Amino acid sequence: MFTTGFEVRPATRADVPAIASLLLEGFGHEYGGVLRQRAGRRFIERIHALPGRLSGMVVAVNNAHVPIGVAGLRTRELHPRYDGAEEQAMFEELGIGSSILLDLRSALTEPPAYHPRGDEAYIYSVSVTAAWRGRGVADALLNYLHQRGRDLGKTQALLEVVETNMPARRLYERHGYAVLRRRRGLLAWLPFGVPPLILMCKQL
Repeated sequence: MFTTGFEVRPATRADVPAIASLLLEGFGHEYGGVLRQRAGRRFIERIHALPGRLSGMVVAVNNAHVPIGVAGLRTRELHPRYDGAEEQAMFEELGIGSSILLDLRSALTEPPAYHPRGDEAYIYSVSVTAAWRGRGVADALLNYLHQRGRDLGKTQALLEVVETNMPARRLYERHGYAVLRRRRGLLAWLPFGVPPLILMCKQL
């Protein structure tokens, strides 16, 4: 049963600073914490302010209209637009050396980006601020995006989660997701402690 006091809606440009905070809170530990630096925050804000970058993203907001959770949906028809501006922002904010290291780390630790098929809705970047976890916010974000996927005529929802992230896995399993397969970056095949991603799927 959901706790009242929040609602889910499409993300807007005004939400960008809060979205950056939510993404850094949920995923800022990745890439050695590089994105948690001030330049990393500026980079995250800049790329989410790019035209079309918020396509498919939704936020949960509290009674004061402050975003407390975020998630994104990607389909063949609905996806962020990339035109090189993201790379330019990364070089300008992080510097060439850090940008190259970040790209290299990503290439070694992550599998290639998943591209959904015509009948698939791919959910990504689910993050809820700590004070609101366990209060139904992530459930509401998922339910909203599941319905959006149905409205677009999709029959399957997919998402990925780090294999060792058991709280997130339990959340997704509660919503009917089952493991489809594991996807690994290069270092996940080597004894360096980099866990693979688990691709999970449910019928809509």
